[in-house]
Amino acid sequence: MVNIVCGTCGASWPPAFQFCGKCGGVMPSATGSAVAGPPLIPPPPSGPAPQGALQPAKIRLVVLRGPGAEGATSDVPIGASVLGREADLSFAADPSLAPQHLVLDRSPETLDITEIIGDSGVFRRAREPTLIRSGEVVFAGEQYLLARLAEDISSEPWPAGDEPAETFGTPLPPPRLHVTQLLGRGLPGRVFSTDRDVVSIGREGADLSFPHDRFMSGRHARIEIGHGGLLQVIDSGSLNGTFVRVQRLPHRLQTGDEILCGSMLFRVEIELSHPGPTP
Repeated sequence: MVNIVCGTCGASWPPAFQFCGKCGGVMPSATGSAVAGPPLIPPPPSGPAPQGALQPAKIRLVVLRGPGAEGATSDVPIGASVLGREADLSFAADPSLAPQHLVLDRSPETLDITEIIGDSGVFRRAREPTLIRSGEVVFAGEQYLLARLAEDISSEPWPAGDEPAETFGTPLPPPRLHVTQLLGRGLPGRVFSTDRDVVSIGREGADLSFPHDRFMSGRHARIEIGHGGLLQVIDSGSLNGTFVRVQRLPHRLQTGDEILCGSMLFRVEIELSHPGPTP
């Protein structure tokens, strides 16, 4: 048996040796060719794996509260749709909805409010502390509440000749924050004014209490004076939520969002589809 010679260091070894016992180099085979190394693994292909076309998402509105329609669902078609009492997405049983209340625009995977037509507006549930301007309306329980800073309240002077001759009692600090309940046709109901920075709202034991409101939690929400002349609405963990008016358009809706239109409360459901099979 003839030894084979390492081509790196010149050491001689039996032909059964695949590697040099001295330098570790690959030994030529008995026929003179190098021993094959491990098979090469091709690199992974660059870029995403090929997939089928994405299918449009399923986007629907679920009625959580409203006259005669609780639990009903309405699929939102791609493109622009009008929601109202007499519209593409029609809820004729709610007299507080305008015939055409708002315009929704959906792409295959997104849904936006692009226009608000009804005078009563559209409200979205505030799941985190939310800033509002003085003079905006908040919805809690079944109550529309107008929140204002003191400087935005017009003060009427005493009519000439009707001034009290004397003033009795200890002067109080000037109020800083006003919250007014709005009744039908915008008439004022209960009013709470305070020189503090916060007004609590609830069914009982709050600054502004509504004991007969079935949708109001015991401690429902509070309105605070924030920075820069803005007010802050904070839900206190209520069951039915606190809502602020949608002001900026377009407004992108996310799955799970709740919006109030007239007396209709909707939950947005967006179910994204998985890619179809690769052709």
